[in-house]
Amino acid sequence: MIRFALFVDGSNLLGSLKSMSLEVDNYELFYRFIFEQALDRWRDVVDSGAHVPAQLRRVYWYEVGSMDDWDLADPKSQATLREWFEKSRGLKDQYMARAGKKLGSVGQEKVAKEAWAMCFEEARVWYEKKRAALDGIRRFHHGVRVSTDWIDVIEAGHWRIDLLNQRADEKGLDTSLAVDMVTQAENFDVAVLVSGDADGVPSIRYLKTRNREVAAAEFVSGYPPEKKGKAFSSKLKLAADFVVRIYEMDLISKGLAKKAGTTG
Repeated sequence: MIRFALFVDGSNLLGSLKSMSLEVDNYELFYRFIFEQALDRWRDVVDSGAHVPAQLRRVYWYEVGSMDDWDLADPKSQATLREWFEKSRGLKDQYMARAGKKLGSVGQEKVAKEAWAMCFEEARVWYEKKRAALDGIRRFHHGVRVSTDWIDVIEAGHWRIDLLNQRADEKGLDTSLAVDMVTQAENFDVAVLVSGDADGVPSIRYLKTRNREVAAAEFVSGYPPEKKGKAFSSKLKLAADFVVRIYEMDLISKGLAKKAGTTG
């Protein structure tokens, strides 16, 4: 029995689906399809027609599970942010221009006060939306966990928040995935990496020294025989034993995904 495991970079998967304007409702069927495609490709490249029995043992699905915590009602937090605002020349100039246009002919002190108030309020609204989004992600993760016993949702990623610039940078997810691919090596024979990130290359090379085979899943717009997907590292492709192409129209025709905004 050949044991397969999927290692999924959730952020990369979401980006691939978004690039094709696709939404997935049933991830159990979705991942089962990726396994079947990987198995067919493995048999073409490695098995040479022997048709050794194979099984999908587990999906390790890495997602964001936390973010920087800010108490924006705390005067100390507000003071810290105000200090950063004053030091961020470009950002402050941007809000000063907007405040000046809003207030008209008033003193510079009033414009500066309004500029900070505008920046803080917009940052607060943005932050609350990010918190709500993270809560929704966590609820989704819970739903996946209780619906199947072979998909592990691992909340390894963390959003590092730049409040004033309204930016969230993801940290930790790709590192956790790469480490787990190595530490879980005894539990699979073939790893299917669902990620376009070249950070996975060292782990792939290590697994090869352990006589494990690694496939890289690539999402491709349109129909076969299109050859290249978006945001997929050529280094990752070269490092893998083989590439599994997942086509947009196959996902749609098999009912595994739908165009964003459609029903049914």
